[in-house]
Amino acid sequence: MKKDLKTRLVNRKIKNPNPFLMTIFMWVLGILNRKYKVKFSYDYDPKAIKNQPTILLSSHASRLEFIYTIYGFKRKDVNIVCGYQNILKKGIYNLFIKLGVISKYLYQPDFLCVKNMIRVLKRNGAIGLFPEGIQSTSGSIHPINPATVQFIKSSKANIVVCSSKGAYLATNRYSKDRKKGYIGVNYSLLFTPKTLENYTNEQIYQLLLEKISYNDFAFNKVARNKYIGKKPNAFGLDKILYKCPNCEKEHVLRVENDTILCDSCSFKARVNEYYDLIGVDGKCPSDIDEWFKWQRRCVVNQVKSDDFNMVLSGSLCTVKLDKLRKSPKDRKVLSVGSARLTKSGLSFIGTLNAEKVDFNFEAEAVYSMTFSTQGFLEFYYKNDYFILVPDNYEGCLIKWTLATEEIHNLYDEKWKSACNDVYEYQKGEVYE
Repeated sequence: MKKDLKTRLVNRKIKNPNPFLMTIFMWVLGILNRKYKVKFSYDYDPKAIKNQPTILLSSHASRLEFIYTIYGFKRKDVNIVCGYQNILKKGIYNLFIKLGVISKYLYQPDFLCVKNMIRVLKRNGAIGLFPEGIQSTSGSIHPINPATVQFIKSSKANIVVCSSKGAYLATNRYSKDRKKGYIGVNYSLLFTPKTLENYTNEQIYQLLLEKISYNDFAFNKVARNKYIGKKPNAFGLDKILYKCPNCEKEHVLRVENDTILCDSCSFKARVNEYYDLIGVDGKCPSDIDEWFKWQRRCVVNQVKSDDFNMVLSGSLCTVKLDKLRKSPKDRKVLSVGSARLTKSGLSFIGTLNAEKVDFNFEAEAVYSMTFSTQGFLEFYYKNDYFILVPDNYEGCLIKWTLATEEIHNLYDEKWKSACNDVYEYQKGEVYE
């Protein structure tokens, strides 16, 4: 019996990247980095750890972060760890396998992924990891899973940390428009196998968080770099901002040219070429990241209520595994109906071929429902990947992401602690 795509991907033997393809891959990345004028800096000599087991831990400010970080790492034997759903795509799947990409179920325990990474290190190879798991939504760091630190401690490898400045501003989360502007990437040799022995897990975590952390809006308030694209820097902001900071009503924001405004009150704010958020009328946060984090803090209190409830009509899908197809033809519809998010988790009640088909996803096992600018939500549940496609593609979905994450935190103290380190909960329902 022929194995499906998932089985072939997950159970395959991970090999070194194909040397010929990796040479071409790095050559292409070099062209792109010169085009984007990326600036690289190092606090160590990359040649000094060549052919030694090494883990590259990179920030994930931009969707193009791998272009910068993998090229600047200067190793052709690096096996990149990538989200399972990003590999199952026509035109990418076979190429990624030849490049030795290791698949990972995002946020979920993935013992096969860990075993594959250990095998790479044992043959003195290198691993490229994005410990945040997903691209930054608002230009600052996402939580780092505590399990990452356990893996680092037991790896007996060199630990290189890569952090960027300006990458989010060049390719932000809410728009596909590529901006011209400064991108700086710094590499630091945080630990060697010998020095790792002298640190506890908690010390490793704190040093890693300190070194990898970024906030591009705070950075550019000082650096004052211009970021200019085909569209204004405010374009698409209403995909990640759903709550007016002036009247506090939800889903009343829209964007006109360089301005985000509220249809319910007089609030207006401009976004200029430096990504400054300039209040025109009404109370305004200090920057986009502060606004986004304030929304999260508002959601935290809402999800604690037994009456909390969000409903969305649409389709629940997964990825077809018989053969590769281009999106959205690669989707397999599981049920058509409505999703409901409550304090206890996510449910989907619907039908398929005139038969009732319902699903229940407990909050403990759903870390996030990541929004896509293409108009859908995606999430993992016990190593299975799901897509929630709403009937209304134009609606703002970010509250679903925030609410799902904060509901999960009601049941997961370790993950909640990691979130506490980056999301500024202590400010409460206020913004600067």
